[in-house]
Amino acid sequence: MQNTVDLSSWRVTEPWIMNTDKHLSSSNAPEIEEDVRLCLANSPDTLTLNCAQLVYMTGAGVRALLNMARMAKQKDSIFTLKNLSGQPREIFYACGADAFITLNDATAFRSHIQAA
Repeated sequence: MQNTVDLSSWRVTEPWIMNTDKHLSSSNAPEIEEDVRLCLANSPDTLTLNCAQLVYMTGAGVRALLNMARMAKQKDSIFTLKNLSGQPREIFYACGADAFITLNDATAFRSHIQAA
């Protein structure tokens, strides 16, 4: 059975999966970071951000993701992203965020295998 809690525009389901909105930019990043902070206050082992709905992300959005990853690390939690595609995925890699945040999806796994 999954419990669901509404936080702002996010939906949080156990085991700690947050679904994104369509955009991640300076206009909504502070609220999203606060939602993540509130989730991490419950000390989950892992927190996954499901980016299936995300269609547009700015540099401020990438910075927010890095801040979320930092917050998770401070709580000894693992922060991952899944279903990141299109423009958000491109800017994620262009900013080098993949060095700090794990993509938890088959596409990321395949691209690392092909690169080797």
